[in-house]
Amino acid sequence: MLRSRLVAVASLAVLTLTLSGCVRLGVEVELKPDDTAVSSVVLAIEDRYLDQTGQSPDDVIDTLTEGQGDPAQDAARTEDFQQDGYTGTRYVYPEEKIGGVGARVGWPIKVVRKGGDYVVSGTLDLTEQGLGSRGGASVDDLSVTVDITFPGTVKDSNGTIDGNSVRWEPTVGEAVEISARGSAVAPMDGSADEAAGASEVVTLPVVPEWMVLALGLSGLVILLLIGVIVWQAMLRVRDRRPEVATGPPFPGQQVPQPTPARPAPQPYGAAKSPYGAAPPHPQEQATPPDPSRPPSFPPGY
Repeated sequence: MLRSRLVAVASLAVLTLTLSGCVRLGVEVELKPDDTAVSSVVLAIEDRYLDQTGQSPDDVIDTLTEGQGDPAQDAARTEDFQQDGYTGTRYVYPEEKIGGVGARVGWPIKVVRKGGDYVVSGTLDLTEQGLGSRGGASVDDLSVTVDITFPGTVKDSNGTIDGNSVRWEPTVGEAVEISARGSAVAPMDGSADEAAGASEVVTLPVVPEWMVLALGLSGLVILLLIGVIVWQAMLRVRDRRPEVATGPPFPGQQVPQPTPARPAPQPYGAAKSPYGAAPPHPQEQATPPDPSRPPSFPPGY
């Protein structure tokens, strides 16, 4: 079992590296929204100890795990680990149901789902009895970390919260309880939010100020173009209407003069019309006398 391997490694590290080095034993659990989890175990050696002894991390880990089984036996893959002054190996195990997390990492860690949340609990017995150490061994040179990452926001924990993750750094030599509650729903998973009874919040996009100004100027330009088009159309309509010439004639243009009225011939012997009198009606005008005709008496007949 992996648990027996880890406990044996921790105990051997306490005995082997007492007062001269430090081993980090890390447990990492990444919870997924579909009630599964990916678990990892980290075995790393302090860089200071490696510099003092001239050993490589693999050499020290091989010494610690000798006769205890290979931690990479059940791993899906291994990765190089270097962090916080430690160098070693991360053993990543296959994805499995959340109920098997404790058995996978070798610690009594329990993960259950309640509605839209994951609830983590457990007790880490890091006493000498719990680690199986023998008398005279020091536990000061063993460092233990537990990291659990939730799909969503961490709501409550007795560990150190960093984003969606919680870290515990329990004191070796004591029995430490861990607890955490976090969202089992990824932030972009709306269907899971509904299953958890969460209300959907619609966030409207924020329009940048420069875009508002650009839209305003574009609208103003469009209005100006429409005004110019209407103004040109009105000019074309006005140019097509006939105009009445009321001003002076163009140069070289002759203006016809009105024909003066001719006075109607007066019948023979009739009294002359007074000045300014209107001419007689054409039907009232007498026929001019025939010169070859002798005068009649009285005149006009």
